Amino acid sequence: MARLAARFEQPAPFSPSGTRAALREVQITRMDRRSFLVLSSSTLNEVAADWARIEPRHLSQALDGQHVDEELLTWLEQRSGELRTLAAGPHPEVSTLIDAHLNTAIDLIAQGYHSSAAGRRLHAVAADLAHCAAWLRFDADRHADAQRHWQAVVHAAHQAGDRDLAAVALSDLAYQATWLSRPADAIRVLEHARSRTRTAAARSLLDVRRARACAVLQDHQGTQRALTSAETELDRIHPNDTPPVVSWMSMADINADAGRCWLDLGDPGRAGTAIDSGLGELDPRRSRTKSVFLTYRAEGSLHNRDASAAAAAARAALDTALDSGATRCIDLASALIRRLDDRTEQPMVELREYARERLAG
Repeated sequence: MARLAARFEQPAPFSPSGTRAALREVQITRMDRRSFLVLSSSTLNEVAADWARIEPRHLSQALDGQHVDEELLTWLEQRSGELRTLAAGPHPEVSTLIDAHLNTAIDLIAQGYHSSAAGRRLHAVAADLAHCAAWLRFDADRHADAQRHWQAVVHAAHQAGDRDLAAVALSDLAYQATWLSRPADAIRVLEHARSRTRTAAARSLLDVRRARACAVLQDHQGTQRALTSAETELDRIHPNDTPPVVSWMSMADINADAGRCWLDLGDPGRAGTAIDSGLGELDPRRSRTKSVFLTYRAEGSLHNRDASAAAAAARAALDTALDSGATRCIDLASALIRRLDDRTEQPMVELREYARERLAG
């Protein structure tokens, strides 16, 4: 246990120099450390609590120096938005492009040759790109690297004055914690993150993620309260004030994640209805999300003892995951199929043969 603890890192302070250190960390640590997280439970909570505590204070420190070239800064901002769109689809080469643009933004921040206003814009670009990079690493099961990037997002978004992006990045850390069977950590982080959000879309997302953590903890009332709040906040969304980082948030996400909650809480009938509704409403371009939701559908069908429906959903989940190229999604679908090794129904036998052929190819 002591050897594991020694691998945990200490968070940087929420200051210009601390932010530069957090951003530099994602440049110099490109190793794939899949086995270990870099933030302990207490440190993860500390990062969220520290941000929530100091965020209201206006940080007036400016990085003096010459102005960054306006043309380059505008170009970085435009590319950031384009890369975010590409990152949502099956484009494996986009990770290299995001890293290159992120490195440029970090270097410009570190040099300090920009005005205060340009500095905020650079931090906004760095935060946006680091957020995309974090999710690509999470989808590749590179959890330590994803943590570093999400932590850098919180820092950079704070310097840019973007509360919602910082809160969403914290909620991503919470989602990762739930995914890795640390739901209590997720609850604590989400409490801090939600306290500083500005938009209804961000609060709706955070509420859904709280519901997921509560369900894993078998907290029925907490799950229902969080889902109800998520729907209430979704009804309050105004497209004009919804930031790009949560522009995708929809009833499809609430329904499908609610279905996962009901599965965890032992109500497969209610789960199936919610998951089917979520899949029916989901934007077809969100292939990674679709593959996860299809895996939920397969699990629900298993609980309902419907072998044919479970096999069909599991096959679709595997196909969608493989098409997306996301290791996390492929592993999720593959793990479900491996759990069916002792099932002798014909649909299950055919599913196993199909999975072996697809994964071997």
